[in-house]
Order: sequence, then structure tokens, then C-alpha cells
Amino acid sequence: MSDQHTPDPDQQDGWGAVPSVASIRGTQGTPATAQNAQAGTTAHGAQYTPTVSRAPRRKLRRGQLIGIIAGGTAVVLLLVAGVVGYSVGSATHSADRPVRAFLDDLTAGKVADALDAAGIDRTKADVLLTDAAYAKATAKVTGYRVAATRTDGDTATVRAYLRQAGRDVAATFTLDKTGTDWGVFPVWELQAPELGSVDVSVRGPSGASVQVAGTSTKTPKDGTVGLRALPGTYAVTYDGGKWTKATGGSAVVGGFGGSASTPVQMTATLTDAGEQAAKRAVDAWVDGCIASNDAAPAGCSFYAYGENPAYTYTNEKWTLESRPTVAVGSWTTNGWLVSTTTFGRATFTADIAGAGGTGTATAGPLNVNASGYITGFSSSGATFRSAVGNGSSDTGS
Repeated sequence: MSDQHTPDPDQQDGWGAVPSVASIRGTQGTPATAQNAQAGTTAHGAQYTPTVSRAPRRKLRRGQLIGIIAGGTAVVLLLVAGVVGYSVGSATHSADRPVRAFLDDLTAGKVADALDAAGIDRTKADVLLTDAAYAKATAKVTGYRVAATRTDGDTATVRAYLRQAGRDVAATFTLDKTGTDWGVFPVWELQAPELGSVDVSVRGPSGASVQVAGTSTKTPKDGTVGLRALPGTYAVTYDGGKWTKATGGSAVVGGFGGSASTPVQMTATLTDAGEQAAKRAVDAWVDGCIASNDAAPAGCSFYAYGENPAYTYTNEKWTLESRPTVAVGSWTTNGWLVSTTTFGRATFTADIAGAGGTGTATAGPLNVNASGYITGFSSSGATFRSAVGNGSSDTGS
């Protein structure tokens, strides 16, 4: 056998299966070059090795292309949505959010909402922690800015500056972590900030009535009262009715943290009607002493002595020859001081009978001292307590 085979009649020099250079896509050359290539040699006679063309790539259909693009876009959108969602979730669960909510309500005058948001409990004594009272305060919180937020485990601290009366007042708030939302975002609860107070001191009778931001309250026995208050300036006035009066003032509560205001100190004095009532009370006390049938009236500043036990005394009586003149001074720990500027005069007379016969006994004129204190007022007038004798009192109008 021979390893030779019969040549294909369509082949020329063994190159019949090779397409001409001119028919190959992308061939750059002159017609002469193409003819030489068809002969199987280059223009210089060198043997030419043809390049076999590849099959063209299959184009994607329109629907397939749109599907791929849509799928890729959806993945990107999901990633973006996830990032945005986490960012929003983190922002809405940041530790300063409860602080901002509290201060937003406060600057809007929504006291009840603000106190609820901060977990501040109120009692009947908290007369200033109302929308109405805070509405009458001035120099309140008109704005704020959060300066820093620091988280340490389950506790967060928020530092802020409150805009109050044209200046920045520093405030610090504490929050506790109470759980998480969706197991990712922390839930923060604002701890009740310590409130400041309006302090009022009245030098006057216990139970004095004062008005703070239009709200009425009474002082206890020591004459001082402290009222919890939100940041602001509160007008304080004294309500003494027709008997007494006092000059009021204002209390400034700056921010939070338990800052107490400078105490508003008021001293109660008597009105014209109060002075007249005080003098009537003194007169009533003197009249009570004069009306006694005792030679030594209890609690009075005058008395007769030297009775003879050998005689019987009847028809005993006092006669007032002149009333004492008094002046009412300032408040002391015992009351408004009453000083006698001119003594009064009184005499005592009695019928006597005994072994030596009958007759009339007299004593005086004796000084009537009406010094003492006006301790308070009621609807009927002033109450006077003598500083001499046993200190009995009378009320006169």
C-alpha cells in the first residue's frame, strides 16, 4: 500500500480547501497580493499559511439582555436600600433622639408631653409643672443644640446647650438602654433630669399666700417654700389680701441639674387697713382688761394690790382714764411688733366693809402698757398678743 492518496480534483496543489485571501473577512491587501495568495505564495514567493476564520458569536436576544440588566439593578437597589435602611434606623435610634423629643416639646410649651417623655413624676405640690404656669414664665428655653453624645455600654450621656434668655446654658442628660428593635438598633430611655426650683421666703405669718407665675401657694410654718420648676424666669408676688402687703420679685431657674434660684425674700408689712385693724385689736385687749372685776386682771399689764384681808371687797371695777398710744412696727419672729409710745391710765375702785366700818378703796391711776405683737389676721381682723402679764390675747375688729 502506498500512503499517498488521489488528489481531490477540486484542490490545487493541496490548497483547494483553503479559501482565497480575498474572501477572508478583514484581509487588507492589493489585488496582486490576493492573486499571489490564491496561488499559495506571497508576492516574494514565500509559502503562505492561511488563517482559519472563527464562527461569529451569537448575539443575546433583547429579552435576555433586559433580564440581566434588571437583575443586576435589583441587586444594587437592594444593597442601597439596605444601607439607607440601616442608616435611617441608626439615626432614629440614636441616643440623642429622646433628648431632642423632650426639648422639642419643652420649647413648644407642651409641658405635660415633655414631662411624660422625660419620665418626670408630678405631685400636687408641683404647681409650676403645668402648661398654664409655664406659659406665664419668661426667659424660657427657646432653642437648643446637641453638642456631644457618648455611649458607655448600656448608658449614654448627651451634652446639650439650651438657649435661654439670650445665652447658652449647658445641660447634661443621661439615658439607659432598655432593649433593641429587631435585635439590631438600641432603644434608649431618657432618665428624668433633675429640675431646678423657685425658692420663696416670706417674713410674715405662716400660711402666707404667694403667687408664682400666676399660681397660688402657701408658705409653711417657717415661711419658706420651694417649688420645682422648668428653666425660666418666674414672677413672684405676695397675696396678703387687704391686711398685709409685700414687695415681690422674680426667680430665675437656669437649665437643669437641680439649680436653685436665688431666693425671693419678701417681708410682709401692714396696709392702712391692717394698721387700723392692729390698733383695734390693741384697744380690744385693753377693753378686756378694763372689763375685769379682778384687782389683778389675768394677762394684763396693770393691777391693784395691798388689799386688807380684814375687809370684804365688793363692786370692784376698773376705769380707763386714757388709752395707750401704740405704733406697729416690722415683723419679728413673734409677729409685728407693737410698741407703746404713750402709756394709758386706769384706776381701780371697790366698796369695802369690815370691823372698822364701810368705805371705798381706790388704786391708781396706773400705767396701761399695751406692748406686744400682732401675730396674724383673720376675716374678722387682727390678733394681738400682749408682751406683758401672762400673754393672753384678744381679737378685735
